[in-house]
Amino acid sequence: MKGNGIDMKQGLFVAASGLLLVLAGCGSGGSGNIGTSSGSGGTTTKTVLGYYTGDATSAASATSASVPVTAVSMDVIDVNADGSLAGALPVSLMDSETSLKRASYAVISNFGATDFDPALAHSAMVTNRAATISSIAMLAQTQGLAGVNIDFEGLDVTDRDNYTTFITDLAQALHAEGSTLMLSVPAKSADDPNDTWAWPYDYQALAPQADLIQVMTYDENVPGGAPGPVDGSDWMQACLKYAATQIPADKILLGLPAYGYDYDTTAGTGTSVAWKDIPALLQSTGATAQWDGTSNSPFFDYTDSKGDTHEVWYEDTKSIQLKSSYAVSLDLKGVSMWALGDEDASFWTSVETGLTQ
Repeated sequence: MKGNGIDMKQGLFVAASGLLLVLAGCGSGGSGNIGTSSGSGGTTTKTVLGYYTGDATSAASATSASVPVTAVSMDVIDVNADGSLAGALPVSLMDSETSLKRASYAVISNFGATDFDPALAHSAMVTNRAATISSIAMLAQTQGLAGVNIDFEGLDVTDRDNYTTFITDLAQALHAEGSTLMLSVPAKSADDPNDTWAWPYDYQALAPQADLIQVMTYDENVPGGAPGPVDGSDWMQACLKYAATQIPADKILLGLPAYGYDYDTTAGTGTSVAWKDIPALLQSTGATAQWDGTSNSPFFDYTDSKGDTHEVWYEDTKSIQLKSSYAVSLDLKGVSMWALGDEDASFWTSVETGLTQ
């Protein structure tokens, strides 16, 4: 997943050269441990990570004392082909997280003009590896940052070993400065070379290097393919159980989506729908929510004003409570969610209930 929007007025600007123009001291990541957080629903000892996407709605959620997150990953920094970084860290948000005793992470992605760019990633990881690592290590020393969250997606299958080498070298540089390294990796239930999206991520080789690994157990199905669950429980459990055979469970964060997909099955297209907007869509279409027992996911059908048929797959309080509980039953580090600002209070109530089961 990828957020957008960069607040240049309230951020620390990272120039195209990769040099941080405003750097307020050293990183506060220390051991990289994430503490507990008390939200409106109580206290949890599991890590609860939320992704900030750069807009005002996401910021409001990220800085709310009633939202029970223990950490926030700020998806506002992109890597350039020459190893420099572009983007801005939101100073005011980081200050708020510090006051709320939440850890802040800088997400660094290979997002290009319109999507994740494998050529961009290759240039940063291989051609200009030293420059990229230097840029990231410098950014990691920003006051208030616990560490960095590398979110390189859509990698070329030939870059599997290159990604591992890059992460190994980056981990050495970050750990030498007391900074934490988190990786976001695609979910998979086996290490299959035919799975070109997930194959470049060698879980077993990456596990010793990373302090936290966020397994993106969402987008099981997406527009462009057949309609289906965003994160079916059967698929999710298979992926997490496999991950735990390759990665220590106490490093794994499972992924929860605060969104669903509305498939226009007539046109063969689809759009994302935020958790908080699903009730209005149900009401406006007059649809009846249904339940898929295999995936433990809700869905509904409707016909729009043009006569196109739609199939909507999403999450509700029942499904999120169940899927959050896998962090407990599988003894994982905790949960993550995409994305802050898409949810409402009922999402968090479901998460906290799931984490206390």
